[in-house]
Amino acid sequence: MSKPVGLLWLPLIFTPVCVMLNSNFLLWITALAIRFTLIEGQAQYPVVTTNYGKIRGVRTPLPNEILGPVEQYLGVPYASPPTGERRFQPPEPPSSWTGIRNATQFAAVCPQYLDERSLLNDMLPVWFTANLDTVMTYVQDQNEDCLYLNIYVPTEDGANTKKSADDITSNDRGEDEDIHDQNSKKPVMVYIHGGSYMEGTGNIVDGSILASYGNVIVVTINYRLGVL
Repeated sequence: MSKPVGLLWLPLIFTPVCVMLNSNFLLWITALAIRFTLIEGQAQYPVVTTNYGKIRGVRTPLPNEILGPVEQYLGVPYASPPTGERRFQPPEPPSSWTGIRNATQFAAVCPQYLDERSLLNDMLPVWFTANLDTVMTYVQDQNEDCLYLNIYVPTEDGANTKKSADDITSNDRGEDEDIHDQNSKKPVMVYIHGGSYMEGTGNIVDGSILASYGNVIVVTINYRLGVL
């Protein structure tokens, strides 16, 4: 497969995952995409309203002058904790909450065992195992209460969000045009990590650059692994 010119090419592994992504989960993703109306759009810690309550994210600048900042909403629950009587059961919708829930840090990852390096070398690609020490830092905090997702939302700032008037044939006013339409719905990309159903986490995949460059909402998720 040839690499697209001018784009950052990331070798991603998409493994079919039987995580029972039922209608509740899909509705949750859709609701997030539709209802992402900013209350404090220009603040460092923007607040958005979801079907289950308000969440507070963090506005993160990118180390590139042509990419606008990205709003990150980390550790957002998409299901009730699968613990106790819910263990081994299909996921249930999360409970609503009052006030504003902080979504500025990753939630715990699902229980997994990553100490056997030789096994990992056989199961995972070289580009993954070459940075295994970095990967390990993302899976230290483990808990059965792990059904959370991370959302990366592009903003309308940055030099790359403007098209020159010379490049716009339909612009009779001779003005630069913002390529991000604030009134349009953004596409949503959901990334499901690989790992042979035994290890991994969506936390390790930073969707900030993809979100900003492609003007797309990027969602990464954690799902139950192993016997769970």
